[in-house]
Amino acid sequence: MITTRKDNRMKSGIIIALALAVGLGACTGAKTVTHKPWEKHKNILYLKDITVQDNSFEDAGARLRLALENRLDDSLFILGEEPQKAKYQLKYKITQFKKGSRLKRLATLGIDDDSRAQLDVKVALVGKEGILGAWQVKTWVKGGVTGGSPDQLFSKAAEQILQHMRGY
Repeated sequence: MITTRKDNRMKSGIIIALALAVGLGACTGAKTVTHKPWEKHKNILYLKDITVQDNSFEDAGARLRLALENRLDDSLFILGEEPQKAKYQLKYKITQFKKGSRLKRLATLGIDDDSRAQLDVKVALVGKEGILGAWQVKTWVKGGVTGGSPDQLFSKAAEQILQHMRGY
């Protein structure tokens, strides 16, 4: 088999291209070293549920707390377990919670207002200076392909609360 000069150049070009691709790919990377004392972090937040311990609202308060804890992972706030060590306290009170009927929402495609799930929450961000902000958040689930889940109420409310807290 006779190889020509053109074949040799093509083979060497392919070998060089592969070597460059492997070599340049191997030369990339990232390394992060963080030196930060997290125990002295300034944005420690304590969650305080001040909802009247009514049977229907007690479970809703716990579900909102879980939704807030999940959303706090995407923020600059660190959840504190002791109110004395926290710079901020987020106090919330559920004023209305209606589970609604998921089956009825599905059947009526969310048109029926009685089937709607609703959550109303009053929220205040309190610092050492006093009240820094107060909001009233109302969320609802009308329907959807699966009738909507009441868990969406709490995740929407937590999202709205954290949007209001930006800048603190």
